[in-house]
Amino acid sequence: MAKTVAGGKARAVQAKGKNRGEGSGTVKGEAGKENLPDFDAIEASAGFRDLMKKKKAFLIPVIALFLGLYLLFNFVISYTDWLDQAFVGDITWVWVFAFGLFAMTWILVTVYMKRAEKFDDMATKTLKEFNYDKEENR
Repeated sequence: MAKTVAGGKARAVQAKGKNRGEGSGTVKGEAGKENLPDFDAIEASAGFRDLMKKKKAFLIPVIALFLGLYLLFNFVISYTDWLDQAFVGDITWVWVFAFGLFAMTWILVTVYMKRAEKFDDMATKTLKEFNYDKEENR
């Protein structure tokens, strides 16, 4: 039994009845078939660390922007009258801000979908390093 740390919590990993594949990064079953990748080895790899670094560098600012603007909107319309001024005719700045939030959401989803393709490619390359690129394993 080996102890590993994942997500800041210690957990015990036991390969009961299985032998670790040598250099392959996968756990071999009794019949020698590859069943599961060696997640500890993948997590320790440079490709996985680079993937997580790039995902965090993208996601943390985007989430902060998204939540910040939504919370700002609620605060501004509840406690101030900044957005009560007319934008055009009877349309106030509240409506402009609110529709801007919808546009921001669609834009962020589109950008994330494009970025997710790159993240998927990075993950696939990392898995290939550990001989875990077969479609039937997914």
